[in-house]
Amino acid sequence: MVLMVPTHKAKSILSEMTKRAGEGEAVFIERYGKPVVALVPASYVRRVKRIGILAGKLTLPADLDAQTGGPA
Repeated sequence: MVLMVPTHKAKSILSEMTKRAGEGEAVFIERYGKPVVALVPASYVRRVKRIGILAGKLTLPADLDAQTGGPA
């Protein structure tokens, strides 16, 4: 089942909408008759892995292992 809720009504029934979305129902908030926001369970959202966030901003000394007592 799909639940379409106008923006002004969504404010007053937010707890009901989150419960229904958590149970797997499609819940959309609409503006002027067009869906603009979809409520989905948090388990549906994929986390974005940020790899290389410090790429080019961090430099390590060439003799780091010698300084820390690591493998030679």
